[in-house]
Amino acid sequence: MAEGVQIQGLCRFSLPCTGGFKKYHDSLTERRVALYAPARLDARCLWFEEVGLPGLALQTDPDFALHMLLGEDFPEPWRSRIEAVMAEVPQIVPHWRAPDDHRAICRDVLLSHRDPSRAVVAEFRLDDDDAVAIDYVAQLRRSWPKLARLAGPNGRVALDHGKGLVLQAHPDGRIETHALLTQCWSAGLALYLRPDDPGIVMDFPHHKIWQRVPFVNLTDAVMFIRGDHATNDARTPFAAAAALPIPEAEIPEILNRRFGIDIDGFRAAWAQLTQR
Repeated sequence: MAEGVQIQGLCRFSLPCTGGFKKYHDSLTERRVALYAPARLDARCLWFEEVGLPGLALQTDPDFALHMLLGEDFPEPWRSRIEAVMAEVPQIVPHWRAPDDHRAICRDVLLSHRDPSRAVVAEFRLDDDDAVAIDYVAQLRRSWPKLARLAGPNGRVALDHGKGLVLQAHPDGRIETHALLTQCWSAGLALYLRPDDPGIVMDFPHHKIWQRVPFVNLTDAVMFIRGDHATNDARTPFAAAAALPIPEAEIPEILNRRFGIDIDGFRAAWAQLTQR
């Protein structure tokens, strides 16, 4: 009998592809130029190193994989930089891919790495400026026995974590923090599927997932971070969230305890980057 939960995530790091972006480009060449702009790659690498990576490295449950999708022509010196930081976390699996349809690349990677011996696979997605709390993987595994009762006939059910933080970085070097209650944002949302299910998490637009599968929204702990800055593909929907009354003075401790983030160090690095 199949047992256990397989947990795998997907992170697209400036991947040149067709589809998958809200910002329009007339050609793949134009998109590649925009994605690989030096200032943009400096910013995205910094966000991943300072915000996304610490929580992944500190997961209390190490049984997971995060598939990083990058272009096969990802330029130096950023390629060596991102290779070095990915190597710090053995659960990160890099995939250097040629340009293709966005959905096809994601499907190939996720389906080819499913374990048919597991009872269920929990799939999640992160942008390279997102983060999940250090117990996120443990929470996904721990929640499955209860969620299994809610899964529909096709075995699908989603778990949404609605308490999170937005780090809003400004071009002048300032970083504001916002503690929010949300629903169906992409970071902190996971979809449980049978291993032989032809669907993947990317088939379900996160803001509409409640229309497609049963889902549960948990708000008992701060579980995700969303980065907000000039290189985002989509703006943060602040109007669709509710503010949490967490005092600003408590945010640094929460960031460090829940995500392993040194916010003072990140603020200093961001300010230095914006002053170049």
